[in-house]
Amino acid sequence: MDRTAQTAFDFLAEGDHELIIYSALKKLGIRQNDANFEDLVQEGWLLFVVIYQKYPQEPADSPKQFLAYAHQALYRRFLNQLQAQQRETKHLETGEVDLSGVPQTLDVLADTIDMELLTGWLEKCNEAERRFLIDRIYYQMTPSEISKKWGVSRQTIYKWQKHIRSKLVD
Repeated sequence: MDRTAQTAFDFLAEGDHELIIYSALKKLGIRQNDANFEDLVQEGWLLFVVIYQKYPQEPADSPKQFLAYAHQALYRRFLNQLQAQQRETKHLETGEVDLSGVPQTLDVLADTIDMELLTGWLEKCNEAERRFLIDRIYYQMTPSEISKKWGVSRQTIYKWQKHIRSKLVD
């Protein structure tokens, strides 16, 4: 059988299969009132496609076995993401911002001013928002390109942008 993203989405939408996403988040203590809940649910749908496509057997042949596997895989991926965010938050508490991956311009004075301004902005943002700012400002990527790069929806990109604006206005 063909393992396209559409077949994975159809399988997940079938019956109560999508509950594995909510179950994995619940296992991590993430509830509906959590600020990241909706983003994580969307990310769970995208992660499910990858899990579905990489599963060695045909998922439709033994759905219960596959769903148990997918639940565990989602839980582990969400856990890895949350741990990475915690490390990033801890790193930010030290006040250090890593801009080593940002391309440098030739105008030293403008670059210094831009770097100071960007550093101030980045210190106010979480990891996802920092990635958005760097991609949008330095790489001049469109929201569609950024969403594709980070594997999130454009709606999520616009939420990041809205959060950044509200943080920078304060």
